[in-house]
Amino acid sequence: MASMSMSSREKRRKRKREPTPASNPTPASTPRWSSPIPSLPYDLVLLCVTRVSRLYYPTLSLVSKSFRSLVSSPELYKTRSLFGFTESCLYVCSESLGGSADWYTLCRKPDKTLKSGSSGYALARVPVPNSPSSVFRKVVAVGSNIYNIAMPTFLSVLPRVSILDCKSHSWIEAPSLPVELHSFSASVVDHKIYVAGFDHRLMKNSFEVFDTQTRVWDSFSSDKREERIKEKSVSIDGKFHVVTNEGVLAYDPKQGKWDMVVGGMCGLMCSDDYCVIGNVLYSVYEGVFKWYDTERRTWRDLQGLVGLPNITRRREFIRLGDYGGKMVVFWVHVIWTYYKKIWCAEISLERRPDTSEIWGKVE
Repeated sequence: MASMSMSSREKRRKRKREPTPASNPTPASTPRWSSPIPSLPYDLVLLCVTRVSRLYYPTLSLVSKSFRSLVSSPELYKTRSLFGFTESCLYVCSESLGGSADWYTLCRKPDKTLKSGSSGYALARVPVPNSPSSVFRKVVAVGSNIYNIAMPTFLSVLPRVSILDCKSHSWIEAPSLPVELHSFSASVVDHKIYVAGFDHRLMKNSFEVFDTQTRVWDSFSSDKREERIKEKSVSIDGKFHVVTNEGVLAYDPKQGKWDMVVGGMCGLMCSDDYCVIGNVLYSVYEGVFKWYDTERRTWRDLQGLVGLPNITRRREFIRLGDYGGKMVVFWVHVIWTYYKKIWCAEISLERRPDTSEIWGKVE
């Protein structure tokens, strides 16, 4: 019995040593990317990078071509999603003097490069080739994609729609806006992009909706609205709000009807210094930050903001943004024509139920 047992073990060892056609590696089953660290398996490096915040990815991409391929690979983001490692990312688009669009993302500086008093954050250039021109009112984000609806430069040309994949930093073409609009704005409601504009050729309003899952355009009810549409819109309370020459109209996609918003919501939407965070509309005018109270139908001051520099729109170019439920404030200080400084502040927001006020804390 002992000799038979030894013989069966030897056979099992022999079978393990002999490769079978099913276990032989094939080009299709080998990793598409080589390991950025030759002494470690690719799968191990992938798991390690999965646990690293995306704030460090721009720095990792500078280490080597292998790391650059890894941080932009679909496999990395699929693994992050499986482990639940999702986080908000901040992207900034700046137009150069030549008219081209340059993209940046917020990143964390390595500890060795930190200076005294530095926040430790910086905007890193994103290598996005062939970026179309972008306008604030025509750019929206859905999930990990940024949708840019370019304003046509010629008549009889449909507005081109491009999708920036923030994982691979590459552009994908989507179906163009089916209407020849040269004056329009876009907002997102339930992962659908709603566009409202004025057709100067036919002299009438136009309302279109884009399903980001099926990538199909469709017209939605205009209710024969005659108010002149302006290039400003926001999404609040699950409704598509559009600024007109007579006030603000709100479209409810579930009920398919329009209502005029009572109050002065459009009062501080005269410029582009506004955004929606946590279903609340914020704006800044002449250095004063405000939020719109939908219950009282009035603008109220944002309290706190201790440590925020005095920002006046007469001197700086200002933008507000939503960064994972926090407000980011960008302002550009122009030193001279060809030199400018871009500053950024991150503000956490807290609604205090006892006073119904919203406080901002500069972080």
